[in-house]
Amino acid sequence: MNEKIEIDIFIEDVKQKVEEGMAYIDAIQLTILVKGGELARLASISTDKYKEAIYEITELSKQENVDECALASMGTLWHGENFEGNNEQMSCTQEETFLDSLYFILKYAESENPLEEALKANDRVCGDKMARAIAIQLAFKI
Repeated sequence: MNEKIEIDIFIEDVKQKVEEGMAYIDAIQLTILVKGGELARLASISTDKYKEAIYEITELSKQENVDECALASMGTLWHGENFEGNNEQMSCTQEETFLDSLYFILKYAESENPLEEALKANDRVCGDKMARAIAIQLAFKI
């Protein structure tokens, strides 16, 4: 199966669970458990980074450009001005897009206007904005 199709299926599964009443974080975590495999591993990285970015006592959450720092440090802990941990370089842009898109989906899911706010945040950081925007739109358009 094509990796792009697998990512779309993962996001569609999350979206379906949200439509059934689950919060995005719960829907993503349940999908991780059910699906397993590489996408689930990647989704876990995004979930962990989202939690680090919003938890007020972490160094990452205190950064002015928290979203950009979160994307840059995906898979590692942020300590002030440096990263700690094993930051495996993603070999595939689709993997990075998946990680980054899930981060934005989680971070802005509870916002007043999640689609608009996630897309604005996406526009403020570097990387493949268009690919992330497609995944964000897929998740939030119900």
